[in-house]
Amino acid sequence: MLCFFFSFQSIAQIEFDIQEAAKEYFTAKMCEDYQTLLGFTYPGVVEKAGGPDNVIKALELIHETQRKKGFVLQEFKSKPHIQLTMTGEETHSIVPVTTVSKVPGGKVITESHIIVVGTEKNTRWYIVETTSLDDGNVNKVLTSWDNTMLLPFKKAPIFKEDKQTR
Repeated sequence: MLCFFFSFQSIAQIEFDIQEAAKEYFTAKMCEDYQTLLGFTYPGVVEKAGGPDNVIKALELIHETQRKKGFVLQEFKSKPHIQLTMTGEETHSIVPVTTVSKVPGGKVITESHIIVVGTEKNTRWYIVETTSLDDGNVNKVLTSWDNTMLLPFKKAPIFKEDKQTR
């Protein structure tokens, strides 16, 4: 019984940490806090991008392009993980996320998923967005991905037009 309690407590702590990591990540995106976003960027991605400076430049460019197009992330909600696995020294968790972005003429609601990766005995967390990933290429970003989990199907974003008052 005691082992069950500690196991449950550990899983509850992992879920809490996963949700906190997602919250911090999306808050940093909304605030354009590039240093925090860099801290959540998986080390292999930083390496493939040519180092931290290149990651920050890419983040700045992405946000500047979105801002010029009138695209502003306004809110996010994450749900409890739908899949969780231990692979080698890492914890991989697929987490559903809903974002609401202001766009010219309305807003866009996107339901997607992120992969939250725990390292260093789940004391360090990284976020991998799955927008351009599928089961065939996820291991190019996460080399430790063991294919025991499948990425959920992508849903089309929903556009909600602003109500016009006359």
